[in-house]
Amino acid sequence: MGDRNIARRYAAAFMDLLQGEGQAAAGVADLNDALAALQGEGGAAFQALSAPLFTLDERRRVLDAVLERLSLQPLSANLLRLVLDKGRMVLFPDIVEECLAIADERAGRVRVAVDAAEPLTPQLEIEVRVALEQLTGRSVILDTKVVPELLGGIIARVGGKVYDASLRTRLSEIKHQLIHARVVPEA
Repeated sequence: MGDRNIARRYAAAFMDLLQGEGQAAAGVADLNDALAALQGEGGAAFQALSAPLFTLDERRRVLDAVLERLSLQPLSANLLRLVLDKGRMVLFPDIVEECLAIADERAGRVRVAVDAAEPLTPQLEIEVRVALEQLTGRSVILDTKVVPELLGGIIARVGGKVYDASLRTRLSEIKHQLIHARVVPEA
């Protein structure tokens, strides 16, 4: 079984437990906070927890020290302990990502990565969101990044689909057509 499938199984079990308690949003926030704490300051805590170089007891002490600084729900802290005990700490970032995906799926949301040549105006952001909501049939959360190399337009990534409306791509298509155009001699 691939690592991503393992991460998804942990995430699904965790989200099922949280859903039963009505705490899904808080649980996902807990995991994001824990991941940020573990990867902060150069990721030393995460590396220590992931390294088989340290004994399990040593890694548990590191995790307990991190958990003391965080105010996590008991289920969230228990997930971290379980992942550590099972030797799967290296999968924790994937587990967090899968939990977020499951929460979005259950809430009818989809996250869309949008690359734009320049920052989107508030009006254009609304138009892009509405168009993507009509396309996906779901509520859209935009994650916008400025990529000047696009020259103009945007590229939107929804799951595995890419919607490319960038000037760079259009110019590339025109170039391709010109290169491969059949030249008809004048009569």
